[in-house]
Amino acid sequence: MDLRDEDFDNVNPGEQRFLIEEGSWPAQYVGHEAKRYGWCEKLILRWKVFTSLDRSRSVVLSRYYNMDRDNGGRFMFGPLHDYRKDWVAANGGRHPLERSRLSISIWKERLYLVEVVTVRHDSKGRPLSPSFYWSKVGRVIRPREEGERLERLPVQPLNSSE
Repeated sequence: MDLRDEDFDNVNPGEQRFLIEEGSWPAQYVGHEAKRYGWCEKLILRWKVFTSLDRSRSVVLSRYYNMDRDNGGRFMFGPLHDYRKDWVAANGGRHPLERSRLSISIWKERLYLVEVVTVRHDSKGRPLSPSFYWSKVGRVIRPREEGERLERLPVQPLNSSE
């Protein structure tokens, strides 16, 4: 195949990635998708992370979960799976009444505090140049309380256990 300069004038740039300060940020669930990579399947939750106290500015960051399925095609989210841990955090620290039910609807219509982390290595573990660093959601910390006020962003935890 013959390549010309014009072939590189309108490339697909891929998903836009943002870099924000690491820490705890208020966020709202905006959607999810399942995506197959060569070696695995991932569940991706999209979060609108608010970067201003009045929620007028935000970026959309992703939270990635590895997914395995059993022989019946059911998701396998065992006791220490990150999706289960985030689900329990979103449920105020309470486990589901039925261990086999971790409904995705728990994320809807609430605000959460999420931990934003910086990706500094590529998928093969090689260090990235700082100009390629990007942010993702590392975990869900807890739901935001009704009327909870924030003094600054990212949120400074009251103690180191949060």
